[in-house]
Amino acid sequence: MIDIGDQLPDTELQLRRYLGEGPLLILFYTEANTPLCTQQLCAFRDDYEMVRELKADAVAISSDSSDDHQQFSAEHYFPFLLLSDPDLDAASAFGVADMATKRAQRAAFVANPDGTIALAIPLYQPNNLDHYQQVFEALGLDI
Repeated sequence: MIDIGDQLPDTELQLRRYLGEGPLLILFYTEANTPLCTQQLCAFRDDYEMVRELKADAVAISSDSSDDHQQFSAEHYFPFLLLSDPDLDAASAFGVADMATKRAQRAAFVANPDGTIALAIPLYQPNNLDHYQQVFEALGLDI
């Protein structure tokens, strides 16, 4: 399990290439077009302008196909990348893979520009306002 202070793991998705001058929000979600996963990603879509004001960016990862991601993103207008992790390589590296269902569990991580993990919520709950607030605090919002 990835924890605060660990380095961003090297995976097939090469998440380090998405690091910029600010933090990177890494969201794992279970499956496109399911109620809780849609709620999870839409909440960050709706506050994406605030994410960008914090000089941060975001990516969302699931084992869905690229075609499923494209359709899901087009339907909900996600301003961040949806990345396909069909072999659960990234989900396993972060410790959030459910091998029985071949899906990732909902999770949220924040990586600093140097690749150090600043926040790890391995069981992210979209309805938990404390989780949402923790993400924004890790992105640099003064709450």
